[in-house]
Amino acid sequence: MAHEDSQLPAAQGEAPTDNAQGELQSAATQGELQTVAQGEMKTAAPLFSFSVMSDVHVISTNSSSQLLLRQALADHHELRPDSKLLVLNGDLTNGSESDYRSLLGLLSRQPHAPVQATMGNHEYYGVYRAPDGKMDYTKMNTSWTSRDAVALFDRMMGYDKPYHELVVEGYRFLFLSGEAYRDVDASINEDAYLSPEQLSWLSERLTAASSADAGKPVFVFLHQPLPQTLDGTDQELGVVQHKELRALLDAHPNVILFSGHTHWNVETTSQVKQLKFLAASSASVREVWSAKNEPETQALSQSLIVDVYPERVVLLRREHTEKRWIEPSIAKGYDVK
Repeated sequence: MAHEDSQLPAAQGEAPTDNAQGELQSAATQGELQTVAQGEMKTAAPLFSFSVMSDVHVISTNSSSQLLLRQALADHHELRPDSKLLVLNGDLTNGSESDYRSLLGLLSRQPHAPVQATMGNHEYYGVYRAPDGKMDYTKMNTSWTSRDAVALFDRMMGYDKPYHELVVEGYRFLFLSGEAYRDVDASINEDAYLSPEQLSWLSERLTAASSADAGKPVFVFLHQPLPQTLDGTDQELGVVQHKELRALLDAHPNVILFSGHTHWNVETTSQVKQLKFLAASSASVREVWSAKNEPETQALSQSLIVDVYPERVVLLRREHTEKRWIEPSIAKGYDVK
């Protein structure tokens, strides 16, 4: 798939020399994207770290979905025991209260960083649950609505509404969610519908970030990616109000937009891209997909660890089944005053 914007270079062979490490750090500080083999850069510890997982798809009756999440949580905790945040970026469940209770119960039994979450399209799948409890994707249950899905997400996750802001160690985190599904408008499909109120709120928070923290990155999370950005984002629209959202983010180059939804493999497809802002996918904890837009034959499970330094951010890709780093890591510099 051709891209008009800059792409990351392919994974390098030889480890960088000490001089190359310095050059990489300098380039990253200046705002360029750079790649580096995990552990090659000798630097001080980051200011803080956080984890980004998406598409965990926990279902109360599916033990394999729960095993994959337990495995990913254990891996993250082993790697970053002092992590400040765990972001579950949409498709947490299959839309039922029993799924949420299974997710929360699982989280209560394993050590992990404080959790923040966004809604994905699967959080609306209660609309397909028949009165007997079985899923029927051929018709919608009129007794369950988008409003019910949002209310359930807010209640189970402890939010007042499905989008919110958090400040961690002086850095802003903005969590967005689609607010409606096909029962409201059939044309929404599996895309994120962002209300005028949410877009206005986002504009206000980004403007405040630019004013108060001009040089710092701003971390934005939405389950669905913007169309025609990362590999695999040409398969569907992704975001109903994609033009409005793209314009907002384009005006704030310090944004890093994290998404999931496509499940596309972060190792074999291009899932980090420098636009006017930076876009990055965390693939999927449950079922990674190939460039053929099909599930991989292997039991892959992928997500991100993000290390935040005073003048740069490093994205580290992780495969949990084999407990290995996906090389290379990606450094992005910021002109922090």
